Amino acid sequence: MGYTFPMANESIVFRSGNSLAVRLTGNCRLPRGTRVREYRDGPRVVIEPLDTWPEDFVEALGSFVDEIPRPPPAIARSPFETKVRRRRRTA
Repeated sequence: MGYTFPMANESIVFRSGNSLAVRLTGNCRLPRGTRVREYRDGPRVVIEPLDTWPEDFVEALGSFVDEIPRPPPAIARSPFETKVRRRRRTA
């Protein structure tokens, strides 16, 4: 049983160094250097840009109604103050 998508292109998996790669063609191309997330969805392998949130995460937004405890604010220090640590001399 195969998947049929409109305007689907075929590609071949090939070896690149110690990794497997697939050349994305046509309207599936991503800009060079785009970070992607990869995972399996049943028999499919899905590759999607990291600039998108996972669907499960988006659906869960707003579902936590309790107050989230926040840590107290840190004491601000001057970046110019340095703490000098002295080494212990060993005999």
